[in-house]
Amino acid sequence: MRNTVERSYDSFRSTKRLLPLDGLRAIAILLVFTGHVKAPGPWNAIQGGVGVTLFFVISGFIITTLLLRESDTGPVDSGAFYIRRAFRILPVYLFVLAVYCVLIFVVGAQPDRREEFVHALPGYLLGFPEIVQLTNTLDNPAPFSGAWSIGIEDKFYLVWPVVGFLLLRRRWSVLVPLLLVAGGVLTVVGFGTPLARVTQPYVHIILGVLVAAGLHYRGSFTVLARLLGRRWMTWVLLGTSLAMVLSPAIPIGAAWYVPYGLLWALTIVSLFTAPAGAAAALLSVRPLLFIGMVSYSFYLTHAFVLNALEKLPAAVPPWVQYPLGLAGALVLAWISYRLVEAPLNRWGHRLAGRRAERTRRAVAATATRD
Repeated sequence: MRNTVERSYDSFRSTKRLLPLDGLRAIAILLVFTGHVKAPGPWNAIQGGVGVTLFFVISGFIITTLLLRESDTGPVDSGAFYIRRAFRILPVYLFVLAVYCVLIFVVGAQPDRREEFVHALPGYLLGFPEIVQLTNTLDNPAPFSGAWSIGIEDKFYLVWPVVGFLLLRRRWSVLVPLLLVAGGVLTVVGFGTPLARVTQPYVHIILGVLVAAGLHYRGSFTVLARLLGRRWMTWVLLGTSLAMVLSPAIPIGAAWYVPYGLLWALTIVSLFTAPAGAAAALLSVRPLLFIGMVSYSFYLTHAFVLNALEKLPAAVPPWVQYPLGLAGALVLAWISYRLVEAPLNRWGHRLAGRRAERTRRAVAATATRD
């Protein structure tokens, strides 16, 4: 058992691209898409909106893992981090927002939702798209309202590197109690009111942060592996997480919303502490890796396809909307990824790399003078 755990830990620490995470991203975006399809069919029984729950856990996990690995070799370059995040998030976000503005204000699309869009637009432009969670109505949400989760994640990107890696410098004896208290407070603040829609999501991000810290260090990794590092345990957790999408108690603000995020966090722990097996292999198959790769563009653009499908002639069977919409959304996401997201993401990494190189040279020059 000890040798198996050691191999799992070494594999986790040496792997730069954690492929099962792309598979989980694919599951998350497919759930979101399913929740947005407005047509008769079995998919209506699925609480697809909770796909965002999984996205939050993954964000907390992957960002903290990247920061931990960088800080192992020196101080975190927060400027380079913010450059990478800005070029990763903002170009597609602003591009899609611009398309919505053209469609609504120039073309005159969705006139019945124009007023809601106008009210939400300042929040969209100022980096607070989550404001729609406090003002939206379920019957007539503002166009682009799905971007609310981007606002939640952006606040995490801004605050966490400063608190966790500059101010408290990875002092987990302080950070873990602080995160647990914050998670508890955010769970209960506004419970049963619209306020919970913008507080409880941070609990899932915190869960991802704690998982990343637990898996980063050999000692805590060993403890987690003894608890959850079995192939059968991975299947149990993954299967339970997927089966629970049928439960009406897991949407945001509902009783099991936060525990459901914990279930996904435990699934991630099991995936990376268990010996490589069929579950990890399944999440790493090419179709899921592709969907995971374009999931951000998919998330922001799939509403265009679904809105178009709602205008299909009545003679077209409603059940056609799901497969046709999925195919169209994937094509549109791929185009957005290739033309906007990927090129600007690479540009951001180049700029961040240049900044990091300048910082290293400045430090080296200072050390030489001393």
